[in-house]
Amino acid sequence: MTISPIEERYGRPAVKSIFEQSYRLKCMLKVEIAVAEAQMKNRVIPEANLEPLKMLLKLGIDEPRMREIEKETKHDIMAFIRTVEEQSNHAFKFLHFGLTSNDVIDTAMALQLKEFYKFLMEDLKDIQESLMEKVSKFKKTAMLGRTHGQHASPITFGLKMATYLSEFNRHTERLMEVKGRILTGKAMGPVGTGASMGREAMNVNKDAMRSLGLNYELATGQLVDRDRYVEFIEILGNIAMTCEKIGTEIRNLQRPEIFEVMEYFESANQVGSSSMPSKRNPIESENVCSLSRIIRSFAVPEIEGAITWHERDLTNSALERFTMPYTCILTDFILNKLSKIIRNLYVNEKNMRNNLLSSPLCISENLTTQLTLKGIGRTESHELVREVSMKYFESSGNLQDILMKSEFGNLFTESEVERMSNPLEFTGSSEEICDMVIDQTKKLLGGIR
Repeated sequence: MTISPIEERYGRPAVKSIFEQSYRLKCMLKVEIAVAEAQMKNRVIPEANLEPLKMLLKLGIDEPRMREIEKETKHDIMAFIRTVEEQSNHAFKFLHFGLTSNDVIDTAMALQLKEFYKFLMEDLKDIQESLMEKVSKFKKTAMLGRTHGQHASPITFGLKMATYLSEFNRHTERLMEVKGRILTGKAMGPVGTGASMGREAMNVNKDAMRSLGLNYELATGQLVDRDRYVEFIEILGNIAMTCEKIGTEIRNLQRPEIFEVMEYFESANQVGSSSMPSKRNPIESENVCSLSRIIRSFAVPEIEGAITWHERDLTNSALERFTMPYTCILTDFILNKLSKIIRNLYVNEKNMRNNLLSSPLCISENLTTQLTLKGIGRTESHELVREVSMKYFESSGNLQDILMKSEFGNLFTESEVERMSNPLEFTGSSEEICDMVIDQTKKLLGGIR
C-alpha cells in the first residue's frame, strides 16, 4: 500500500535509498561498531572480536524480526540492539555500552547526510553549469526589465540568468561553510556526560566520530543539538526559494502575451490539457514551485522540534522522520528538474526584441539621465520626463514627436533624441556583470573538493 507520493512520484531512487530503513540501520550499526572500536582503543572495554557485527553490514539487519521485537518493547532502538545481538549470536557483550538511543540515531543521520551532501553539491554544480551556459549565450540579448509587473528599463536575458547563478553561488558557499556543523555526531550517553565510559569518554567520542568522518558534539544533552538541523533545513529552504523564483519567472515569461521563453514541450506525445488539446503548459516549472513550498514548510516543525524539555524528550522524534528525509529528497528532485528545464529552455530572442522595441517608455530612465547631464537638476528632469510619459499614455502619438515638442526639443537634436530613445543601447553593465559572475562561478566550482 502506497500513501505518500514520494514513494513513486517524487525523488530519485539513488537519493531515496539513503533514507530507506535498510540503509539507516546499516548506518546505525556502523556507529555501534565505531564506538566499540574507540572504546577498546581507549581501554574502556576489553578487546573483543567485532567481525560478527561487521558481517551484518553485508548481510543486513533482519527488519521483520526487528519489527516483531519492537511490538513487544515499544522501543525501536532496543529492538535494533536485540536484533543485532540475535543475528550475531550474542558474540559481543558490550554492544551499546555507554550509549543512548540518540547517540546512534543522530550519528547515523549525520552519516546519511554525509552521503546526501555528495548528491546535493553535484546538483548545485549541475544547475550552475546550466545557468552559466545561458548567461554566456544571452549576455547581449536585450529584453524588457519588469518591476511591479510593469515594463521597466532594459536588461539582458543573460543578466537575468546571472542573478540566479549568483544566488546559487551563495547557496554553494553556505553549504560549504556549514558542512562541518551539519555532519556532527556524538557518543556521550543519555545526558551528554559520558559517565559510563569514565575518564576516557571524551576520547571515545572524538575517536569514534573521526573514524566515521564526522565532527563530534562537545557540550550537549542527549541529542546532537538541533540548531544544526534547523540551519541545514533552512539552507535547503533557501535553495528551494531560488528554485521557485526561477520557476515563477519562466511561467510568467511563457505567457502567450509575453512569450519570451518556453519549457521544452514534446509535441509528438505530450498532452497539455484533458479538455483543451492546444495547451502547452509550463508544468515542470509549476511542479518545481509547488514542491518548493513543501520543502520550505518543513523548517517550521524542525524549529519547533528543537525545543525539548531539559536534556531531551521525544517531541522531535516523529516529526524528524518526515523533515530530514523529505526535505533532502525533494530538494535534490527539484534541483535536477530545474537544471533540465534551464538546459532545454527555448529562448525567444525575437519576441524579447519585439517586446522591448514596442515599449518606448522603457527608456525613461535614460531620458532623465540625459536631461540631468545637460544641466537640468535631477528632480526637475524627472518631472519633465514624467509629464512627457503621461502625455504619451493619454495620446496615441509618437513618443519622439512628443519629446521634440517638450523641453527636449530645445536641448537636443532629433537624431540625439532618437539615439537616446534606443533601448538596445541602454543595457548598462549587463554584459560585464555576466562575465564576472561566470568567472566567479568557475573559481567557486574549481575550489570545491
